[in-house]
Amino acid sequence: MKGGCSLLGVLLAIMMACVCQDVASQRRVNPVKSASQGLQGKNENKNPADSIDYSKLAHMHDERGNVILVDTITGQEVPDTTATPQSKIPKMQQPLFYAAAVSVDVWDPVMRLFGQHYGLVEFSGELNLHNRYIPVVEVGLGQSSYTPGDNNYTYKVPVTPYVRVGCNYNFIYNSNPDYMAFAGLRFGWSHFNYEVNDVRLSSDYWGESATFNLPRQTSNVTYMQVLFGIRVKVFGPVSMGWCIRYKAKLHESEAAYGRPWYIPGYGSRNGAVTGSFAITYTLPLKKKEIEPAIAE
Repeated sequence: MKGGCSLLGVLLAIMMACVCQDVASQRRVNPVKSASQGLQGKNENKNPADSIDYSKLAHMHDERGNVILVDTITGQEVPDTTATPQSKIPKMQQPLFYAAAVSVDVWDPVMRLFGQHYGLVEFSGELNLHNRYIPVVEVGLGQSSYTPGDNNYTYKVPVTPYVRVGCNYNFIYNSNPDYMAFAGLRFGWSHFNYEVNDVRLSSDYWGESATFNLPRQTSNVTYMQVLFGIRVKVFGPVSMGWCIRYKAKLHESEAAYGRPWYIPGYGSRNGAVTGSFAITYTLPLKKKEIEPAIAE
């Protein structure tokens, strides 16, 4: 009788060992379901069966650059919180030489239709780096012919070229590239001639008046602009955008007969704020590389 009980005990012990071994094997095959809910990384629990078997996991990245471990058996994903910063993908999703663009600013031509007395047209070229940093060169033609309401003089600036250089910073560089919200800085220079003709002086006491012309004068002006704007894709490679520009003169040459009222590229000297509205054609330089999908 004692021998039978001993034999029965041995059989029960063997059966329990087999069941435990089977359970442990299942936990290792499916580490996501069997591991603890507070899964943080490799060997986070004392029980080896609750650890991640890294030999059965594939490394991927989510849209934020975080490392994701994918179980090749179940297809489930596990965040790898132990990953080092070097394992993340670059923060800037677009390639270095992302695009080039040319623009025409129609602000001055449109404003002249509403009574503005200066400005002609402006063009710009830009190089888009990572869809984030955008060096810009702006060139244009300025001209003015203005006689105030009392007709006591006429101010004239012939057609004159000007240039500005600077850079834009796109705040939403990792978002949809069809949209852009940016700030920028420009430095401009203009060398031009101006005239003040038909200057009329009158004397109410004597009842007489005299008219004369001031000698032609030359001026050099350097200035800066700080701007904020948006750009939106309209169709295909064509987009439109506007920006508000705050301007300030940095240096202006001396003038013997008064400073110029209009400065090509700068605008009227009396205002500190101006605007621009540009139509842009964008030429992509390199398409974004798409990571190949992992077969299930």
